[in-house]
Amino acid sequence: MTGLLYAAAFLLELTMLTVLALSGAAVGDGLVVRAAVGIALPVAAAAVWAVWMAPTSTHRLANPGRLVAQVGLFAVTGLLASAVLAPWVGVAFFVPATLVFGELARREKR
Repeated sequence: MTGLLYAAAFLLELTMLTVLALSGAAVGDGLVVRAAVGIALPVAAAAVWAVWMAPTSTHRLANPGRLVAQVGLFAVTGLLASAVLAPWVGVAFFVPATLVFGELARREKR
């Protein structure tokens, strides 16, 4: 079961980057602005994730701080998607992401 949770977590990380790219591409006027924001948002999220949340990071946060940071990033992604794309997109991303990463954090405590 743990392997399935890790696979789901990885897919949710990729989904977060996709949702941020789509949300960013829907913001602003003009192709250049949309492209820039659509690229900048997932790159920024990936950088934050790589430094403080990635399993191989030398600066990885310990739980529960890491879970708080992850849920914060999921919340920002969900709120942006809800505002720019559709409310159901934000909820459909935020709820499972929070549940999966919450369960992984709970299992890590054991």
